[in-house]
Amino acid sequence: MLKKQKEFYPIILTLVLFLVALLVFFVFNGRIFPNINLWIPIFLYILIDVGFIVSLILGIKSKNKTVKVFSILSNIAFMIPLSIWLFLLLLANGISEP
Repeated sequence: MLKKQKEFYPIILTLVLFLVALLVFFVFNGRIFPNINLWIPIFLYILIDVGFIVSLILGIKSKNKTVKVFSILSNIAFMIPLSIWLFLLLLANGISEP
């Protein structure tokens, strides 16, 4: 039974990381913490991006073909926009700092 649950960890991790990314986006968008340093959400997004890479690796190592395909597609679909958003945040941080 435990082995059956363990093979779905990449899918669960992907969904949790997606929800955490949404939470970070809505909490640190400037309304709740208007004077926050921009490095805090950048660091959090880097951690989430690394988590997507870890989830992708776990999904590729899975023996279940459905988990493998879903993990590859979903992690790439979430990782690319997050990486673009991270690049834009780093660009904004570079422009705004003297």
